[in-house]
Amino acid sequence: MSNDLSYYATKGEATVARRLVRAMLARELSVSVNDGEAWTVKKSRDYRTIVDALCSTGEDYLRVYAPTADCLGAFYLVWGNDPTGEELLSDWTDNDFCDRLARIAYKEAQDA
Repeated sequence: MSNDLSYYATKGEATVARRLVRAMLARELSVSVNDGEAWTVKKSRDYRTIVDALCSTGEDYLRVYAPTADCLGAFYLVWGNDPTGEELLSDWTDNDFCDRLARIAYKEAQDA
């Protein structure tokens, strides 16, 4: 069953999550998704696969990989804290690259 975030996530959370995934894939990165229990997606570049794996539990952990397979950082998403999505990204790797991705994800949510 396709999740696409519309069933469990609020509109604001879904906007932030989709924007984050799009920003990652636009930079030719791959993404792994951990739902708090298991790595349900490993190094995927498929938007639908990644988005469908999100929000099946109360939290997700995303790792972002360069084409060279080097891990560039990680994001910790906690669902259900704020319907606007402003608190979805609970934590992320403290580097310029991940900071930029977080700003991109939040900008669209503010503009929506």
